[in-house]
Amino acid sequence: MRRTLPRLLLLSVLAIPPLHAAEQRRILIDADTANEVDDPYAIVRALIAPELEVVGLAAAQWQSSHWTTPTSMEDSHRLNQVLLGYVDRMDIPHPRGAAARLHDWGELAQHSHAAYLLIEQARATPPGEKLTVAVLGAATNVASALLIDPSIAPEIRVHFLGTAYDHASRAWHRLDFNVMNDPRALQVMLDAEDLELHVMPTTVAGAMRFEMEEVRRRFRGRHPLLDYLVDRWERHVDPGRYSRTIWDLSVIEALLHPEMASEEEVSTPPEATARKVWMYSSIDAAAMKEDFFAAVEKYLD
Repeated sequence: MRRTLPRLLLLSVLAIPPLHAAEQRRILIDADTANEVDDPYAIVRALIAPELEVVGLAAAQWQSSHWTTPTSMEDSHRLNQVLLGYVDRMDIPHPRGAAARLHDWGELAQHSHAAYLLIEQARATPPGEKLTVAVLGAATNVASALLIDPSIAPEIRVHFLGTAYDHASRAWHRLDFNVMNDPRALQVMLDAEDLELHVMPTTVAGAMRFEMEEVRRRFRGRHPLLDYLVDRWERHVDPGRYSRTIWDLSVIEALLHPEMASEEEVSTPPEATARKVWMYSSIDAAAMKEDFFAAVEKYLD
């Protein structure tokens, strides 16, 4: 039987403890930054959040996409450096990830600086804590780290944007962009029994809509970083120019404000190891959007 909304909210808070002003959550962000417009917005929100200690910003590939570039991961790596430069945080490690999805046979892992940074930061996690990993694209780098060193699974908490989920039928659908760029990587995470996995399905994240005119009005001419975010929107190849879904921002906002999201424990799909994972069922997109703009204003002050 499905839980009522108040119960879901309680479970959400229990799964992700609220952050207090004096606390910082260690987080590693893994993003296909050059793929779509939403990644830079989510990354900026994390970088300017005093509640988060960003211990890494890794570049992910999207090599299987019809819109891919010959050097998709390298393009993301370059834009990660651009964003870190704008906020004067080049001290944050920003490793290259895998250039392609997991191998189809033999040793499946893709060895990369990103995978090994994740392993290093997971091992450095203080007792009683977990390293939060926000996966905003294909999960190649995280899955590779788990394949290289399975012992890190209990030390990390993964928040993955991808899949669609029908809460009524309990059916998983895995034909979305992030999953299709590395289907095996999702399987690795589902099969990792000791891994705390939170999934933000596209059916929920799709509520995070931004309008171009509002972004222009709030951002243009106020700071080079904000001008870059506007420019990134205007120059992207995606023709959906005047209104966009800022998918990835929902993951970061849910981490910062668990009260703005609901999630429940669900069973993994039949082809995966039988266990429970967390699935977001709704977000308060309007509140998340306003929090994003308020955080930017505070950063400018």
